[in-house]
Amino acid sequence: MKIRGRIFEGLREAGHFTQIPWVRRQFIEKLSMDPYPGTLNLEIADPESLQTFKQLKSMRGKEITPEDPSFCNARCYPVLINGRLKAAIVLPLVDGYPENKMELIAPQNIKKALFVKAGDNLEVEIL
Repeated sequence: MKIRGRIFEGLREAGHFTQIPWVRRQFIEKLSMDPYPGTLNLEIADPESLQTFKQLKSMRGKEITPEDPSFCNARCYPVLINGRLKAAIVLPLVDGYPENKMELIAPQNIKKALFVKAGDNLEVEIL
């Protein structure tokens, strides 16, 4: 399964989220990944990729369970970005979350590792 999307700038809140001790611990335990602070956001526009993403969301994935009731659950899926960088999709399980938005985490800064910027396209392969 492959999904293509365009990088866009988010709200810059994920850097804090990925470093909360219980969140970070679960990423390490469940994904074998100590995440770089923050996520990379992809907008999925083409119909084929949107359909694949919808299909992925119906799959179980690795559950991130909040220790703090003010946070939502999330599901994660290991991926390979542009055929070379191991990462994971983080899907917050919250009502109203945009169906065409994908958030990615990796052990390093994705933009720097892949020499990409906002507006560039990426291909995400589900592992």
